Parts: sequence; C-alpha cells; structure tokens
Amino acid sequence: MSGLLLRNATFIGFGPDYDKAMLDVLIDEQGFVAAVGRALEAPDAEAIDLRGQLLSPGWIDLHTHVYYGVSNIGLPPDAIGPRAGVTALVDAGSAGEANFVGFREYIVKSRPYPIYSFLNLGSIGLTYASQLSELDSLEKLNVDRMMACIADNRETIKGVKLRASGVILRGLGIEIVKVAKRAAAEAELPLMIHIGEPLPLLEDILPVLDEGDIVTHCYHGKRWGLFDNKGLIPQAADAWERGVRFDVGHGAASFDYEVAERAIALGRKPFSISTDLHARNVSGPVRSLALTMSKLLAVGLSLDEVVHSVTSRPAQVVELDPLTIVELDPLTVGLIGKQARFTAFSVASEPTPAVDSAGRTRMLDAIIRPERVVLGRTVVRCE
Repeated sequence: MSGLLLRNATFIGFGPDYDKAMLDVLIDEQGFVAAVGRALEAPDAEAIDLRGQLLSPGWIDLHTHVYYGVSNIGLPPDAIGPRAGVTALVDAGSAGEANFVGFREYIVKSRPYPIYSFLNLGSIGLTYASQLSELDSLEKLNVDRMMACIADNRETIKGVKLRASGVILRGLGIEIVKVAKRAAAEAELPLMIHIGEPLPLLEDILPVLDEGDIVTHCYHGKRWGLFDNKGLIPQAADAWERGVRFDVGHGAASFDYEVAERAIALGRKPFSISTDLHARNVSGPVRSLALTMSKLLAVGLSLDEVVHSVTSRPAQVVELDPLTIVELDPLTVGLIGKQARFTAFSVASEPTPAVDSAGRTRMLDAIIRPERVVLGRTVVRCE
C-alpha cells in the first residue's frame, strides 16, 4: 500500500475554525501529509477509521527522565513514548555536559521519534539522583564545557535545567540560580527551574526568570510554594504576566490537587502539562501523560486547554514544527507537506480514582485514553 488514510477523525488542537470538524487525512508513502478533507478517496492506501476518536497534533511530554542505564531514575523511552500516546519526549536534566554524548548516541539517535534535552547545569546530571547531588559544589559545574556541549548539539539541547531545591543545592542558593540564568541567556536558551523545598525561596527565584523560561512542578504542595497566608504570592503573578511559563511536572512529590485547583480558579493556568516520569513514579502516582492530562481536566482545565498544553505549546519550546491549520483556504494549508505526527485518543466518561503526589485520591469523571500514534507512515497502537 502506498499511503495511509485516516478516516472520520474529529479534529482537536488544530485551530478554532476546524476543531471538532470530522475530516480525513491522507499521508503519503514517505510519511508526509498529502491531503485533508471530507470523504477523501485513496484506493491504494491503508485505511484506518477513527470514528468516535479525537485526533490532535502529536503529544509532547516536556519533562521526563529517559537516560536509561546511566541515570538511576531513567526509564526506557519506548515505555512512555508512542505506546503511551506521546510522539516526542524531553528529558529534563538527566544528562550534564560530562555524559551528554551517551544520551545523544544511545537514547536519541536510536529512536524513530524525537527526544530532546534540557542540559543539567551540573556536569554529571542525574547519574545518582537523590543519593548524589549534581550541584552542591561549584566543582560540579564547568560553564565552558557546558557551552561547548550546547554549541555542538543544538538540534537536541533545547534548554538548561537547574533543580533549585534545598535538598539538591545543599547550601548553594539564589546565586546559583543567577548563574544558571546567565548561562542559559548566553546560550540563548530557556532555563527550566525545578522548584520544591527551599532554599532558595520561590519569591527570590521568580524575579530572576524572563519570558520563555520555565518553572516546573508549579503546583507542588510543599511549604512556601505559590501561595502564602494572603493568597498567590505577588512574584508568581508578576512572572505569569511577563510570560514565564509554568509547567505541571507532576512527579512523585510535585502535584497537589488543591494547589492546582486553587491556582486555576484564579486564572493561573499551566503553560504545559508534563509528567516528570521516572523509574520511581511510573507505577504511581504519575503512571502516564494521559493520566496527568486527565487530572488537569478534573481540576478545571477544558479539554482544548489540556490538548494545547501537550501539543502546540511544548512544540514552541523544542522548536518542533507545530501541526496547525491556519485561517486560509484550503483548510489544509497548515498541514500539507509536513511530516505526520498525530495522536488519536478517546475520552471515557467513567469514574476512576487517581492519586496526587500528596496521596490524596480523587474520582476523575473523565479519563483520556490514547488509542493510536501516527509518526510518518507508521501507526503505533497504544497500550
């Protein structure tokens, strides 16, 4: 068969004029979108009927740990990639400059789907996470080598990562945040900051960040996060307004239903939904990007907002050409000629218990389930 025909797909995440439209997508034998329309004819193409399913641009998980075999928390990327509905993964700091080459050669190059990196400011990355800090001493930082690593690997390295938490930095404080920001700015890349246990304090971290920088674990329930006794801290409101990007980064200890619900009710919605999936949380409470998306649906985001938070927005960060339809005729202008990268999914209305990082259980009314991933001419059935 020369191509692939996706029939009767209900579009979501492709732009307001075409969302909820039921359309066909023809993909040629090279894996590029050849046509989008109603009742397309392609007798030689393999046809897949997606009636009853939603079709979005391919999901992207902006915060994972997939340096399997090197980082002690690394997952095999294939376990949380296309089989889980995800078409692109971003590893958030598992590799530093001292061991990035292995990440590129053995994790990135061997996959048929894109994997990107936020390079850890600490040279050794998360080699022995939670037991050996990657940055509790300036001896674990070499800015010159880090800059050379970034310069040689810009197709993969899309940002700089710092875990700005007291249990990691162990005495280094706001000054190392400023170093990380200067390094990212010099490299012309965004800085992703992990927030958690102070010090440094969140109200000191946020003013350092600029538009396009990323705060991950934004809805954690630990002491001295987004809220104080008076409400949302003013530094957080200021950061949202100037374009700092707030990322969910669920993790084993970094997503609290009550914090998320409270912030979203104030209009402080996440830029992106990510998992922070690693070996210690994949069996719970995180499990998958789809379950994390379902949790955000339950605390106040619309389905459209959830979809954009795992498609068009993270695509901006990693510079992955977004599959969007522009407001021109024909409606295929934004898709024709682009490499196919889609996630087909369903939304099941069935009460399902799900636990946050604080151990609180909520009954989710709607569960998002990935059904198929389309990468070029390849179709992957999701588990």
